Amino acid sequence: MSARRSRVVLQARTSSNRLPGKVLLPLCCLPIVVLAARRAARDGIETIIATSDDASDDRLAQTLKAHDVRHLRGPLDDVLARFIAATADLDDDDICVRLTSDNVFSDGDFIRRLMEASEQSAAGYAGFSGGSDGLPYGLSGEAMRVSLLRQADRTTRDSHDREHVTPWIIRRCGRHAPSIPRVGELDLSHLRCTIDTLDDYRNVTAALSGLADPVAAPWQELCRRLARWSERAQPFVPARIAAGELQASLVLGGAQFGMAYGIANRAGKPSDEELHAILDLAERHGVTHLDTAAGYGDSEHRIGSALTPASPLSIVTKLPPNVLDGQPPAHEAAQRVHVAVDRSLWLLERPRLEAVLLHRFEHYQGSGGAVWQTLLSLKAEGKIGRIGASIYRPEDLSVLLQDPEVGLVQIPFNILDRRWLEPEIQHAIAARPDVILHGRSALLQGLLTIEDAYQWPTADVDLAGRCITGMKTAVAALGRESVADLCFAYARAQPWLAGVVVGAETAAQMAENIRLFRTPALTSDEAAVAVSSLPYPLPEELLNPALWPRR
Repeated sequence: MSARRSRVVLQARTSSNRLPGKVLLPLCCLPIVVLAARRAARDGIETIIATSDDASDDRLAQTLKAHDVRHLRGPLDDVLARFIAATADLDDDDICVRLTSDNVFSDGDFIRRLMEASEQSAAGYAGFSGGSDGLPYGLSGEAMRVSLLRQADRTTRDSHDREHVTPWIIRRCGRHAPSIPRVGELDLSHLRCTIDTLDDYRNVTAALSGLADPVAAPWQELCRRLARWSERAQPFVPARIAAGELQASLVLGGAQFGMAYGIANRAGKPSDEELHAILDLAERHGVTHLDTAAGYGDSEHRIGSALTPASPLSIVTKLPPNVLDGQPPAHEAAQRVHVAVDRSLWLLERPRLEAVLLHRFEHYQGSGGAVWQTLLSLKAEGKIGRIGASIYRPEDLSVLLQDPEVGLVQIPFNILDRRWLEPEIQHAIAARPDVILHGRSALLQGLLTIEDAYQWPTADVDLAGRCITGMKTAVAALGRESVADLCFAYARAQPWLAGVVVGAETAAQMAENIRLFRTPALTSDEAAVAVSSLPYPLPEELLNPALWPRR
């Protein structure tokens, strides 16, 4: 008599209503569905992904093939039929374990507990759904004899039964829950480890950030991390999925950490204690990205010293602004880039840089394109993720968006600067949904909050006065609480802008920025009202801080 076989079948699709494409979102540097499959198969248990043959799941199938994950495709709505196909070669007495691909907490130990419970059950079925017995909701799975699946397939044609696979089996066999011990003495039943909504994804992503080996980590350790994160987490700033990645609307600017940055800066560089408090607030409130640069004084070093390996913040940094000074030949330019990236990795204390930008658009084609080509090679090596540039002019963006390797671009955008809204620029942006756009200068380095026209960096005091008056008029007309609130809400109203870079000199300022970002963004109609009282066009000498007269 042959030994009883067992197989894990994970159902997966990308057409989820609440969070479309969730199983392809990155988690611990892997697509969620791939991480779930590898954790299930970690101890040698046969595992297969059962997805649909609908066109909406073509990309999912391609991703699974690229990661060498066994899978099959079947009817979109008849998930039971997929399970029948996935277990066709098994005997009736063999065991099928049903998992969903939006839960990465289950592992070999958890699966064995399910299988043992099903074998102990007279009916041959056991299921656990979490949210009780002190364990988080979503820590779930079912194990059953294959014969039960086949009986359900022969017996029921009810669409609900077939979509959810086991309702007929549960009606016939009753529920038999395995004995799964609590994680220590913790009661985690109020937590969610399933990934069903954007907030679920944000919580799980933050909880598992910095996990050394996400495949090997026991399910109990993942639960402990979720519990620790839940104790820290505060109400999130708004976020969305942009270009396949989690992107909070507030991007923490790091220029102030390394130098007295901004025309309105009064506090100078924050102390180490203040810096830790700023970063802690960012992490607790779900900020996803931190912007810095090699040219921002000692910002990279201070950030690297302050952040822990478990920090959920992704770092966007920039090459030195002088990387092409002296017009070096291509080989020397390439060497400078290697040195700069290695230095940033060392200072930031990171094994990998999530994004590296050119500090100036001119570096894109400088030295025969050597700088850009070197970034491409470093990306291929896995040292860096997205590459792009920090730019000043819309025409530069038009050039960059023609390059398929560009993944992130930082632009100056604020309520006075409507150059980026021109139809040809918006058309170019719409054609590249895979590119993340971050807007900096929402307050124009703090200038827009200065109410004295004579302190503006322009000889045209009348123009500055009309800008100040126009913003005050918009604040009153739209019921916003301040010019800063108006400017942030205007930038957040742009659907094509994934994040808005805003710095903070103090923890109190960071808390205020978070509070303002949690207020509603302007609607498109309100954004039109906001700019209707402002002068336009404005000279580049006012919009570009690099052209301001030195004081």
